[in-house]
Amino acid sequence: TRFGMDVTLLCPEEAYLLDPQFMAAGEANAATSGGSLQVSHDIEQAYSGADVVYAKSWGALPFYGRPDEEWNLRQHYRHFMVDEPKMGLTNQALFSHCLPLRRNIKASDAVMDADYCVALDEAENRLHVQKALMMTLLGASL
Repeated sequence: TRFGMDVTLLCPEEAYLLDPQFMAAGEANAATSGGSLQVSHDIEQAYSGADVVYAKSWGALPFYGRPDEEWNLRQHYRHFMVDEPKMGLTNQALFSHCLPLRRNIKASDAVMDADYCVALDEAENRLHVQKALMMTLLGASL
């Protein structure tokens, strides 16, 4: 939300929203940069016209530390996995994830293997940034 993007956060229900301080930071960034942040619980609406789909899952805050209870919720919301039909709703979007990713849990094999998946490129770029950061912290010149 910091760079004027229109961001839609898709989550199954309110229990899956980010911590309030992160939602507030996202809203403030959007207001400052001219972007927007909206929350949707509607899969079709959230994917429709998207330019980028970035999958990131997190647990429901009310169930933190109670994995057995959260397991039932995860099973109930398996249809939130990124797959080809959902990507077909987008504006020929790129797909990414910070990796590692559990195939066929967060995203289907077809999505991970598609030309529009840039998750491995993202991981490679992260490696170069980490190396540069380490060199900087060690006082080495780039």
